[in-house]
Amino acid sequence: MKNILIFGAGINQITLIKACNDLGFNSIVIDPSDNPPGKQFAKHYFKVAPDDYELTKEVAIKMNIDGIVTGQMENPLKIMSKLANEMGYIFNSPEIIQRSTNKYLMKQAFLQNNVACANGLYFSSKEELNESKLNDFSYPLILKPVDSHSSRGVYRVLSYNEILNYLDETISFSREGAFLIEEFIDGPEFSVESVTYNGKTEVIQITEKIITPFPNVVELGHIQPAELTDKQKEQIKVEVIKAINALGINNTVSHTELKITEKGPIIIEIGARLGGDFISSFLTKSSCGVDLDKASVQVCLGIEPNLNHSVSKYVYVKYFTLPPKSIVDDIIENKLINDYSDLIFSYIFVKKGDTIKSVSHSALRSGVVIVSAESKSEVIEKAKRYSELIIETIKLK
Repeated sequence: MKNILIFGAGINQITLIKACNDLGFNSIVIDPSDNPPGKQFAKHYFKVAPDDYELTKEVAIKMNIDGIVTGQMENPLKIMSKLANEMGYIFNSPEIIQRSTNKYLMKQAFLQNNVACANGLYFSSKEELNESKLNDFSYPLILKPVDSHSSRGVYRVLSYNEILNYLDETISFSREGAFLIEEFIDGPEFSVESVTYNGKTEVIQITEKIITPFPNVVELGHIQPAELTDKQKEQIKVEVIKAINALGINNTVSHTELKITEKGPIIIEIGARLGGDFISSFLTKSSCGVDLDKASVQVCLGIEPNLNHSVSKYVYVKYFTLPPKSIVDDIIENKLINDYSDLIFSYIFVKKGDTIKSVSHSALRSGVVIVSAESKSEVIEKAKRYSELIIETIKLK
């Protein structure tokens, strides 16, 4: 029996752990927490700090690991690539992971390979910035950390003063203390889930994204399938595959973010891992039948994944928010919510005693519902109704 080392046992990794088990493999799970939600589903569990390479390697050797995988997060990718490089596992090389997690290196790879992307400037520190360097750009612009994720520190800015206002926060989310300022691409935003196996990429599903009002760009919703013309779908497919090849991504599930403009799709960035926000788990599997968690496990072992579409549904991942500065006084269990067959998943992120903050990045959202229906209008209406039912169980003061 094959042994799979899974990095992470949070709520977003539960379906990955279960998929590994369902395939008949041993799930060996590591996570820095004592009792994370996914621990109960793991065949073997080890508490390992995120930056503890030696202990990670020790677990891999002790458990005779055959393949490594993670789900819906970027933090472990570098340590995974180092481990794979040393132990011979199927995974992207350290160089590819560096290009895929550093937005400046990613942009350079795109530009060198004629991938449509936003023009921008890289600043290694706050001291490098001065207004004259932006003379060739027009506002609005996008300010973002060079190596963060989950919309942390990302702002649309309308002036140089706004850049200065948000800059310290943006830099605080960068491990390097570096940031990008790039042109703002106007247009609807989408994401694309793809699987690359032995150098061949297949686009699985395209997702319509709903984001917060500016200046933040936090994702509040994901709907599959995106309603696009056949021409738009083909343009997206061509550009996404070109971008994946530019980065050198191979033998992995990937998540691409882009915008549709009058000139066609413009690539924002690519994650060389399963897409977050339950996109690669509940959303894609429920909308088209492709289990990307299983595909990820199969690919890490060199097994060709099953990517056949078997269902066709509209599915909506809807995040809800609560009034900022309010305090969670109590959360009342509502067992009736489980009686709705079209409610695929729901979760409340806040806890009793929490003070609600404005949603400046993904970790500050209050909860989520995932709903299926036969039409886009129906799935939007259902998600609104179910999120309201759950919000009623959260008592604020």
